[in-house]
Amino acid sequence: MRLTFRADKIRELFAAAESRWPLGLRRRFRVKDPAGFWLVGDQGVYLMHNGKATKHKQLVYAQECNPETMPFDQWWAAKRDSFGDDDGREFIDAGLVRDAVAANSPLIFEFTETTISVFIEKCAH
Repeated sequence: MRLTFRADKIRELFAAAESRWPLGLRRRFRVKDPAGFWLVGDQGVYLMHNGKATKHKQLVYAQECNPETMPFDQWWAAKRDSFGDDDGREFIDAGLVRDAVAANSPLIFEFTETTISVFIEKCAH
């Protein structure tokens, strides 16, 4: 299963993260991650920063798994194929997202039964 996060949305999320990280970091369950991002499988699959929360969620949905723009059966199948039936949250290093922003590239996550791989496409400017 492959999930894509648009470059323009990643850029906006990264800017929001940089403004929130100095104010504090949220924990992932009981784990204290460094400043970074979480790939979340829940109501869809989305990427969010772990900086101090605001009143509204700052997140970016995967193009293939967005409950705001897709019929339930479509996004639910993509969520199951990537994260399974359970919810989950994986830490993503800030440097990886920074590299995607610098390359003006989408982030592409590929899921197998045992691994998650991340790709950055080199875009011509």
